Amino acid sequence: GVVGPLKEVRTAFGPDGAPLRIPVEMPEHRFLAAQPVELLTDVLADEAARAPAFGLDNALRLSFRVAAKTGTSRAHVDNWAAGFTRERTVAVWVGNFDGTPMRGVSGITGAGPVFARVMSLAMRGVRAAPLVDRSHFESAAICALSGERAGPNCPGLLKEVYLPGTAPRHDCTMHRSDGALDVGPAYLAWAQAEGLASASVSAEGRPGSRAGFILPADGDEFLVEPQLPEGAQAVPVRVMAPPGAKMLELRTEDGRRIELPPPFVTRLPAVAGERRLELWAPGGSEPLAVTRYRVR
Repeated sequence: GVVGPLKEVRTAFGPDGAPLRIPVEMPEHRFLAAQPVELLTDVLADEAARAPAFGLDNALRLSFRVAAKTGTSRAHVDNWAAGFTRERTVAVWVGNFDGTPMRGVSGITGAGPVFARVMSLAMRGVRAAPLVDRSHFESAAICALSGERAGPNCPGLLKEVYLPGTAPRHDCTMHRSDGALDVGPAYLAWAQAEGLASASVSAEGRPGSRAGFILPADGDEFLVEPQLPEGAQAVPVRVMAPPGAKMLELRTEDGRRIELPPPFVTRLPAVAGERRLELWAPGGSEPLAVTRYRVR
């Protein structure tokens, strides 16, 4: 979490051979606290966390532990991979200098292999020191679905690490002793659409179980990218439906009515301006919820 001075020139000499003073471009200073940075480094070096997206055998899997992140810009115009050990830092950019998009090349397939080759060469003959001291973290067994501490009814658990004092303190309430899955009102429609056994009765009794907008939340702002096709940009809509709802309806400020079946998610065109969106039950006399958002 410390920014250090970038030294593009190590030494310089004048015409008389005398050394010249090289100005410091950026004074050293801390911009993030050390503990969160250490935890983030551990996340970026986690091979198991990369596997679902990249597979176990990927460009970031080296013979030593490396914290790394790939990225792909809009429309695959370019991509990058950046990472570090304690001894070396490598950043790679891949793209066309004229700005034309590449064809389906992402950070892991474009910049990733170059990053792996450069990092391997940079670490040749170097004994890699541990990236982090994991004794600084607090560990906990958690339920992979709820993120709470694994309870006696959870079918499986994950070992996770946290900063001291930030680990979950409560046992999972999603997995019940009768085998039902109580995901709560916010995720009830998703669970039903996935064919999961969900406890809708207990969801009715929970605080905040009335219908409402999860996305867009009231006051949200969305930015339209002028370089992207208009049809490729949209406002995500996700609704918390009342228990037992089979169909809901969205109404826009221009009078359009959009049917919203389970799991009550959709996308709306990103049209610039102040927008109002209402949630209705079929045949209802007043909206169940209202949200306002802005597209710029």
